[in-house]
Amino acid sequence: MKAKLSDITINENNMERVAFAETIDFTELFDHVTAFANVGCNFFQPEISTNRSDVYITFMSDDITAQTGPFAAILKHCYIYSFSNSVFRDKNNGEIGYWVSVNIRYEHKDGGSNGMEMVRALFRNGKWEFSDAGQRR
Repeated sequence: MKAKLSDITINENNMERVAFAETIDFTELFDHVTAFANVGCNFFQPEISTNRSDVYITFMSDDITAQTGPFAAILKHCYIYSFSNSVFRDKNNGEIGYWVSVNIRYEHKDGGSNGMEMVRALFRNGKWEFSDAGQRR
């Protein structure tokens, strides 16, 4: 699954990064995240957006509350989503890449919400690299 253009202002500062963002296939990332979390879910199509010359790709899963075991009794909603991310140009070698912090977000039935990071991912040179929570040094 590739990202679609959403809130885009293309200028000379971000043109190459927007073009790069359109080439990223998120299938491997989504497969990795669902295997790591041991859930079955679908992801909405990722969206590319810009803010000034910055380029972002955001995504979110459908609601996985029913798959949270005993927490389903107290959660109103639970999603996997891109918490923080950026399409960047490496200052050392000029290569373009994408990094994302994939988080789980949950809302309590009695009010309030919170979240936590599950996976950090980096896409560069046509390949995904993953760093899973609980397995970092």
